[in-house]
Amino acid sequence: MPKYGESGQFFKVPEEADDFEPGKGDFVVQMKDEKGTYWLSKPVFADQEMSEEDVKRVSK
Repeated sequence: MPKYGESGQFFKVPEEADDFEPGKGDFVVQMKDEKGTYWLSKPVFADQEMSEEDVKRVSK
């Protein structure tokens, strides 16, 4: 499985942020439904393996 840090949808948490931890970031995916476009975000670590659901979202 690929790791979140290898994904173009991984954004590191800045060092000055309150929730900073080394390797921590947000995995952000653009979604669409009948109302419009929105983004889903979840906190992950760069070396964490991606879930099957997130791999599917990235490959769309």
